[in-house]
Amino acid sequence: MRTSHLSLLISTSLAAAFAVPASAQDQSAANAVVSDPNEIIVTAQKRAQSVQDVPISITAVAGSSLGTLQMRSGTEIARQTPNLSVSVLGNEDQPKFSVRGIAQSAFDLNASSPTGIFYDEVFVRASFLGGAQLFDMDRVEVLRGPQGTLFGKETVGGAVSYITRAPQFDNSGFISAELGNYSYVGLQGAANTQLVEDRLALRVSFNTSDSDGFVKNLLPGGRDKSNFNKVAIRTALKYKDDAGFDATLRYSFTRSAPEAVGTNVTGYLPGNTNAFGFDPRRDPNTGELLGPREGYYDRDGRIRVRGDGVSLTLNKDLGNVALTSISSYLKGYFLNEVDGDGSAANLLALDFEARTKEYSQDLRLATQFDGPFNLIAGLYYFRDTLDNLFHVSQFDGGFDARQTYRQTRTSYAAYMDGSFNFSPTFSLYGGVRVTHDKAKMRNFQSVVNIPGLGIPTTNVDYTETQPSGRLGLRYKASSDFMAFVQYARGYRSGGFNGGAVVFPGDLTTAKPEFLDAYEAGIKSRLFDRRVTLNLSAFHYQFKDQQFIDSISVINQALVNAGKSRINGIEAEITASITPQLRLSTGLGLLDAKYTSLILNGTDLAGNRMIEAPKFSMSAAADYRIPLSASAELTLHGDMVHKSSQFFTAYNDKVFPFSLGRTPGFEEYNARIGVSFDDGQYEVGLWGKNLTGNDTLVGVGIETNTFLRFGTVPYPRRYGIDFQAKF
Repeated sequence: MRTSHLSLLISTSLAAAFAVPASAQDQSAANAVVSDPNEIIVTAQKRAQSVQDVPISITAVAGSSLGTLQMRSGTEIARQTPNLSVSVLGNEDQPKFSVRGIAQSAFDLNASSPTGIFYDEVFVRASFLGGAQLFDMDRVEVLRGPQGTLFGKETVGGAVSYITRAPQFDNSGFISAELGNYSYVGLQGAANTQLVEDRLALRVSFNTSDSDGFVKNLLPGGRDKSNFNKVAIRTALKYKDDAGFDATLRYSFTRSAPEAVGTNVTGYLPGNTNAFGFDPRRDPNTGELLGPREGYYDRDGRIRVRGDGVSLTLNKDLGNVALTSISSYLKGYFLNEVDGDGSAANLLALDFEARTKEYSQDLRLATQFDGPFNLIAGLYYFRDTLDNLFHVSQFDGGFDARQTYRQTRTSYAAYMDGSFNFSPTFSLYGGVRVTHDKAKMRNFQSVVNIPGLGIPTTNVDYTETQPSGRLGLRYKASSDFMAFVQYARGYRSGGFNGGAVVFPGDLTTAKPEFLDAYEAGIKSRLFDRRVTLNLSAFHYQFKDQQFIDSISVINQALVNAGKSRINGIEAEITASITPQLRLSTGLGLLDAKYTSLILNGTDLAGNRMIEAPKFSMSAAADYRIPLSASAELTLHGDMVHKSSQFFTAYNDKVFPFSLGRTPGFEEYNARIGVSFDDGQYEVGLWGKNLTGNDTLVGVGIETNTFLRFGTVPYPRRYGIDFQAKF
């Protein structure tokens, strides 16, 4: 039945997207809208361009749409992005992004993600600062495919770029408030002021949100889980002169204090029991099966995330050349106290704590010649330091280990990317980046309460130099049609196994992993720009993949173990059916398999890749009804579907890792709003996850304690919101 419903939904969405009235098709180009009011300008190539002119597969969500979509966290952007999956294990501040099947196999704090995260063009490496609070945003750009030329080595799968609203030379702002079930309260706002006319402007924005927990803790006196409290503040000061110079100084302050978001644990011995002989999914008093959002938890599951960042962006227009400098500093703190067994017994407790500092400098020039050739060239520097503390206790203290280390990574890079126009319609584009990496782990040590186990104080080093780049052809038939074919090479740098605890041999160093990507696509606007149709097809060859070869939480190694082949297709369609009705849909197909992979002596060739659903789809509809000359009713609905996926490379072959499969799901969201005084005031009713989907969004397997632990999504939520602009 689910398949038939989904097929009907796909057919309806596609048919509606192309159901443009015949009168609209017959209108001449002279009567067409010159500029699309829904067009988004992006900086995916370090220049301001229409998303339709960029030979990259991009999903761009405008800041004005984030409120309608009720997107409050970076983990939610997968709802509108084909072939993007986001997984979470108990903490949405530390998400894992999988773009076109290129995923990360571990949540270790020292690991590098294959998807780069950027805030206002500043790379953020700390995984626990990757779950952005979305407020006062200009847009979010999701770039699919290797972006190493302009964005760097940790973008082998793609990049997620958050662009905040910059100061404007006026006096304006907004305030918005939300109330919802689970005692949810959210407050956002921004104030923009012109300190010196046409010279100096300041923008200050904030976000705060608070909610009770949705996972019921049945332990007497225990607190419910998955409550959260978030606070973020941003300030930006911009100066400009009349000689083509501008400078923007930004500061960001982030605090997040959730507790064990969505924790769900089960045993996998006969009767779903764990190493202590009981089933954590059954009430120990009545024997009744617990709901997906219930459990007995003897720890609070405290999580604390802090981030403070400063960046300075300088731009100088010299006529035919523009110079840009971006300098940044980021300091972060992370604490996660995990109740890993989901029961009143102390079977598995994990504590993660880390402090990080990150520095970066990007210096580049961009030419603006009238001739056929233009380029961007630059130098880049990045350095981060991570101080890590990991503590694990199993079997009520029968096993206890504490691990500490300091890791420092430094990168130097030079890059160039350019294009040459053979004619007004044909152009060749491409670029190369060479990166030199140095990494060191100092004073690595693990102390275990069992004689003969543990790792004595150890120092390890790693150095490498690698290229990345792209080469492509672009055909621009008209302002409404562009086609491209390209080859891109990306890589993720090697690293150390931050999960080594018991055995010295587990402190392994992995080599880089490499991706060769071939892609062809079109971007088009049809029917007098009432329909936008973007298509892409790609083939990937992935080798030297980095895997956690894991026996348990305390016995794992980081290895280069795999080769993979990925084929895929994507489509994004938007259609203005009438001036009041707008429809959109996104489709993603993936065939992602390991062609060579052996883990723990098991041949896994032919298995599906982790976090790579075969099919993903999103759809949205927006309808506006004028109520008066200055008032309007807006109706919005959206949905997302993802097919089944695996969270372990073993798929169904090896028990208990076969428990890492999750079924397909759909999720539905809606909002009704009324605006007054030409949009100055707005009030709305909203609902998220309306059908109560409870499919796990992250899964882990622990073989010492015989547990599968996972994260359930937020339940059905609903509420009211209000916004006023000034």
